[in-house]
Order: sequence, then structure tokens, then C-alpha cells
Amino acid sequence: MKTSVEQMERLAVCEKKELFFPEGLIGFAQHKYFSISCEKSKEPFLWIQSLSDTELSFIAIDPREFRRDYFPVLSENDKKLLQVKESSECQFLAIVYVPRDSENISANLLAPVAINMKTNIAKQVVLQDQDYQVQHFILEEMLKKAG
Repeated sequence: MKTSVEQMERLAVCEKKELFFPEGLIGFAQHKYFSISCEKSKEPFLWIQSLSDTELSFIAIDPREFRRDYFPVLSENDKKLLQVKESSECQFLAIVYVPRDSENISANLLAPVAINMKTNIAKQVVLQDQDYQVQHFILEEMLKKAG
């Protein structure tokens, strides 16, 4: 059962928001403004969509949906850009890759999107010296959680 804190965090992310990425996303530096939204029928997945190119969108998920021990630590430079003092002040989302073989769905835990929910400033960060993977397979963990 979800705690009230977890429910509030999900509600905060699920409300459609506009995010500002001062540096863009990795590989998409020219795109600075994105919206984030979710649909009840697609939960726990979210959409991150460029506001300047509606064909540029990503599926994302809160990594704590399948990995409760996910507590990334931001670098001092990342905290400065995001205008936070502690990593815990950010909401983290992992970009999801869904291949044709959907059993191998994976999330990028090494380079999550960090969001300052108070200012809507976001950055895709590359975590340093942390034991996370670019391709973390999530289906089995999500099925265990659901069952």
C-alpha cells in the first residue's frame, strides 16, 4: 500500500507541468522546454514531450516504482543548476526504452532526469561513482511489485 507521501509525490508529477532544461536533454541540447504528463491508464509511466517539436517525446518512470533503494546523489554542479541544496529535493525520472520484445523493457538509471519540482528546472544528469546502469531491465521487478 502506498503511503500518503508517495501518493503526493505521484500527484505532483502527474499534474501536467512545463519543465525548463537549461542544457536540454542529452543528445537534444537545442530543446529546452518540455511538458511532463501522465495518463491514468498508462501509470506508472509518464510522457516527457518537447514543446518545440511535438514528435520528440520520451517515456519515463519514477525509478522507485520498481527499485525502492534508488537514491541518486547529484554533483555540486548539478545541484547548483537545479537550485537545490540536497539531491533529495529533486524528483527523479528514468527514461524508458521499450524494444519490440517488450519483455526487455529497460530504464536508464545512470542518467536520470532530475527535476526541481518547486522551480520546474530539470536536467538529465549523468551520475558519477554510483552503481546504476544505463539499461536496467524493469519488467520482472514491476511484476514482483504488482503481485
